Amino acid sequence: MATMSQPRKRRQTSRKSAGNTGSRLLKGVLITGSVLLVLLFVGLFALKSWIESYRNSEAFRNWLAGKIATSLKSDVELAALKWESGSVYADGFRARGYEDAAHASLEIDGLRANFGGAENGAWQVPEATANRMNLEFSKDRLPGVYKAPASAATGTSSGPEAPGWLKKYLPTEFNIGVIRVDAANLSVLNDSKTETFALRTVPTELKPTAGGGWEIAGRGGKLVITSQPEFAIERFLIRWQGQEVFVNSAEVRVFDNARLSANGVVSLTPGTPIDFDLLVSNLDVKKVLGPDWQPKISGTVSGDIKLEGPVSSLKQTGTLHLAEGLLTNLPVLEKIGQYTKSPRFQRLTLNEARGTFERIGDRIVITDIAVQSDGLSRLEGSLTIEGNAIQGEFQVGVTPGTLRWIPGAERKVFINSNKGFLWTDMIVTGTLDQPKENLSARLVNAAVETVVEEAPEKAIEAAKEALQNPAATPSTVIEEGKKLLNTLSPLLGN
Repeated sequence: MATMSQPRKRRQTSRKSAGNTGSRLLKGVLITGSVLLVLLFVGLFALKSWIESYRNSEAFRNWLAGKIATSLKSDVELAALKWESGSVYADGFRARGYEDAAHASLEIDGLRANFGGAENGAWQVPEATANRMNLEFSKDRLPGVYKAPASAATGTSSGPEAPGWLKKYLPTEFNIGVIRVDAANLSVLNDSKTETFALRTVPTELKPTAGGGWEIAGRGGKLVITSQPEFAIERFLIRWQGQEVFVNSAEVRVFDNARLSANGVVSLTPGTPIDFDLLVSNLDVKKVLGPDWQPKISGTVSGDIKLEGPVSSLKQTGTLHLAEGLLTNLPVLEKIGQYTKSPRFQRLTLNEARGTFERIGDRIVITDIAVQSDGLSRLEGSLTIEGNAIQGEFQVGVTPGTLRWIPGAERKVFINSNKGFLWTDMIVTGTLDQPKENLSARLVNAAVETVVEEAPEKAIEAAKEALQNPAATPSTVIEEGKKLLNTLSPLLGN
């Protein structure tokens, strides 16, 4: 019995020893884990402190200025950064572009950004705002191409820096969410430093796109184009990629109620061509006419316009329609009104008025002209305007019976019948201020010829009357003479 109890005691002792060993091992693991956890928190806190210290340093500001300079290919001046919790503020920065930059100069004032720290290898800036931005595109650049200085690339400075071992883990890029500008101004200057295109005080939102571009949306502000009236911006959405601006959509207001919608591509390099499509609606025609024509034409213009080529020789094409058109105080219409004894010609309502045009410089060619007043007349043809001179070829149609009061008009002048009208051709020359046409003279000639042709017959009838009733001869002859004069007087004038 004694012999058998000794092994049992040894087994119990071994179990107790193993339990003590496991307990000590577990205790060691817990202590080690706690120490490592504390060290981890201390390390993270130190790392955060180092990152914040570096972020707030002059070295970081220099590095940031170098990144901006490299991105913009510009000489950059960045104001001191002022940190407030997770936000940073700078009075602004200035950038002068080199010859390989997309812009000539960029100025931003009152810049504030929400700083989200470092994540996925990049400094996170979810939102930034600015009070004002001035952006200029011109040939006024710094000479040569941009070369990044060594200090900008390394971020060296006399201020505090992050430890050397940490620098290789610090982000070298930025992820920017959105930039909002209270008042953005943009100018495009030609070779003579004259502004050809500009945006004024436009509230703008910018978002970066793949490939280093920007998506830009704006509402409000003004649009200015050389030799054009000032436009009020309603909204626009564009993409800026390098030297090209792609206008996805834009809507502006001009002359109070007129609207222009646009899309196309504009190059920011002066002298290069543009490609733009415009849609105009509700434009008061008086707003685009000279003072001599404003009292004579009324109505609203709509249609499409295409702009192509460099601004210096811009080609404009399109088709325009005039709605609610009315012609008044036109000498040619007043003459026709007298000839036809129809007051409708003196205030001519236009049920249709359209034309296709091409303009390059001072030369305007209008084709496919169609102007119609229902139940009265129709005009078709083409017109060339060069400076103030005009040259046009037209077909003029009138409804049968309209010219019954003009002797010979429908027999000698309006001799072609088509589309319910009697037609003749008409040539227009002269100037916009004093246009001339050849139709009136032809109507006069036709009337004179007709009266002369009919005069012998009238004289024979008067002679027969005189033979039958000699007492009435003088008054009869005089009366016939008056009729002839009354017939010709509207054509010959007073």
